[in-house]
Amino acid sequence: MNSETIKIGILGIGGIGGFVGAPLAKKYKDSTTKIIFICRGETKNNIQNKGLLFESKGEAETIFPDLVSDNPAEIGILDVLILTSKSYSIKEVLSSYKDCINADTAIITLQNVVNAEEIIRETLPLAGQIMEGCIYVASNVKKPGHVQHVGGPGKIFVGGKENKALIDLLLAGGLDITYLENINETLWKKYLFVAPVAAITSAYKVSFGQLLEEQNLMHILENMMIEIQSLALKNNIILTNKDIETAKDLLTKFPFQSKSSLQLDFENNNKTEKQFLVDYVIENAKKHGIETPFYNDVNDKIKTLYRL
Repeated sequence: MNSETIKIGILGIGGIGGFVGAPLAKKYKDSTTKIIFICRGETKNNIQNKGLLFESKGEAETIFPDLVSDNPAEIGILDVLILTSKSYSIKEVLSSYKDCINADTAIITLQNVVNAEEIIRETLPLAGQIMEGCIYVASNVKKPGHVQHVGGPGKIFVGGKENKALIDLLLAGGLDITYLENINETLWKKYLFVAPVAAITSAYKVSFGQLLEEQNLMHILENMMIEIQSLALKNNIILTNKDIETAKDLLTKFPFQSKSSLQLDFENNNKTEKQFLVDYVIENAKKHGIETPFYNDVNDKIKTLYRL
C-alpha cells in the first residue's frame, strides 16, 4: 500500500463479490486506485462486454471496473485481494492466482467459515497479512454479470493486524467496514446464524419467513444453535443465550421469501458449502466429545432429500 497506484482485486464476482466490487469500482473509476474483477467464463465475458449490472434498493446501475480478467499475468501483483468466492473454492482459486499475491498483499476473507486463515495458510504458507472477515448481506446472482442485493445491511467486519490505511480506503470506496481486534468472536456469532439456518432451510425446503412461522422448526433451529454454542466454547469463544436470541431475531431482518445460499445451491444443482456449514460442525463436535443430535438429524434429512 506504499505505491502510488493501489491495485485491489475482488476474486469471485458472485453475490458477495458484486456487492463489494460495485461501489469500489464506481468510486475509484479514473483514479490511482485500480479495481480488478477476477472472474471467469460467462461472468467475465458479460462484464467485459456490458459491465456489471448491480441492483440495490430498487435501483440498477451498470458498473465497469478498471479490469476484468482471469489471467494472473494480466492482473499482476495485488496490493489487496478481497476473497469472495465460495468456501470450497478457496484452495483452488488461491492456487490459480498465487502469482498475484506476495508477502505484502493484504488478503481479506468474507466466507461463512470460522477457519479461513487456516485454509489459506494450507495453500499459501508464506502469505503475509490475512484479515479474516464476514459480511451481513443477502445478495444473489440473477445471471452471470447481474447481481441483486436482496437484503441485509452489508456491514463488513474484519480482523487480523490493524491496517488503518486500508480500512480508510475501503470506507471511502463505499463499503461499510469495521476493524475489530478480536474478530473470532464476531465470526462465531455470524456462524451461529448462518450455519444452522442454511442447514435447516435446505433440509425442510423453507424460506426464512416460513421458518419463522414454524414453531417446531424454530425449536430445532434453537437447539442447533446450542450445539454450535458448545463447539464455540471448545474454541475459547463464549456465545451467550442472548447471542442465540439475536441470531434468531436476525431472520426477521430479511424478506419473507429469502433463502440461504446453501439452499439455492442445492435447488440449482450447484456445488455446495455443506462441508463448511454442516459437516464441519458435526465432525469437530465429535472430536471434542460434543453430542449433536439436532445437527445429525438435519444432516440426515439433507442427505436423503438431495441423494448425497
